[in-house]
Amino acid sequence: MADIKTHLRELSVATTIGLLNQEIDFQRDDLYVSNRFFAYAQKLISTDISNAKNICNEPTFTGELKTIVDNGYQLGEAIYNNKRFKFKKDDIITWQGNNTQKEDPIDITVGSYGFSLKEESFILENMGLYKLLNCYTGSNYKKRHIFSDYARKEYEIWFDATWKELLKTLSQNNGKWSYDNAAKRKKGIIIRNGSIITLSFFKDNNQIAESKLPVNCKLADFEKNTSSKTREEVFSKYIHLNLDNNNAYNEAKTQCAVASTKALAKELTNNLNYKAGLPRFLRIHNDEYYYAKTTSAGVEIFRVPSIDSFGQEIVIESIESSVPNKQANILTTIKNKNTDKELVLRNECRFSHGQFNGTPEAKMYYERGGSLEAIYEKI
Repeated sequence: MADIKTHLRELSVATTIGLLNQEIDFQRDDLYVSNRFFAYAQKLISTDISNAKNICNEPTFTGELKTIVDNGYQLGEAIYNNKRFKFKKDDIITWQGNNTQKEDPIDITVGSYGFSLKEESFILENMGLYKLLNCYTGSNYKKRHIFSDYARKEYEIWFDATWKELLKTLSQNNGKWSYDNAAKRKKGIIIRNGSIITLSFFKDNNQIAESKLPVNCKLADFEKNTSSKTREEVFSKYIHLNLDNNNAYNEAKTQCAVASTKALAKELTNNLNYKAGLPRFLRIHNDEYYYAKTTSAGVEIFRVPSIDSFGQEIVIESIESSVPNKQANILTTIKNKNTDKELVLRNECRFSHGQFNGTPEAKMYYERGGSLEAIYEKI
């Protein structure tokens, strides 16, 4: 289930459009009372919104939640008043938050119009690296790991540096390291009998997970003998609390990021295939939709064309590696040949659930200061 903020962000726009389109008499303050807001939403949105009932956890929306409602109202009002849209009283409004199987980014529909909604966000998609490669090159990867697949040697060196620092910490603390937080989640690392290191995760004094590793652990041992729970809750927590400012750890991480992004950028450039999936990479799908966002500077609405109407004016100028402050990035410069407008898209390749845990994502952002007018039509 998505969080309250996501639900409120999407439903506030849909509800506002519905209230205005149906000419319902209401007070703005009603939208800050969660039960009243939800009642309006249920009345105006035809699809099931029961999964969003968590917005009623708070009696009234204050602070950040109130700001989200205000921004949603502002965006909904701007959409409703935009002359591009010809809304009718009997237009059906749907919420797509329950549809986890769909490929397109549409969050709500009003009549025949689909909208992808953003708020103070520069992110276009949370994509896996395999999807980035498939879009660029026409490959058929099911899974790709930015570090393991493109810089395995450097990835192992990064792990070795991390493990060395862990052993140093344990030797300085009688063979133990532990952490307790307010949620009664205890994490611990202990050397047993001088030869085995255990990673233990407890919740409410009950052991949830434990992994046993040799003292001279290598990356392959770690990958084979740990679980997602011990990697995220214990090992990654240790790294975050102890190594974020450690020179040896950061140097090894940076070298791995540099090597992997250079190798990835080379593969993408050498195998670039425009017909393979450039439209998909740019979030262009079978049907036209509108990308709408609200920021502190105001509202922006863009028409995103369908694949059938997507032209040949969009080209990729360059694909480059970039590693600012240890972060592995791929930068793609997009140019519109008709307007000469350019846009830099940044894929951040990073672990989402702790270092050395799972497969890193390749979240795609457009650079601050850049304009989506290079690829979409502003209305």
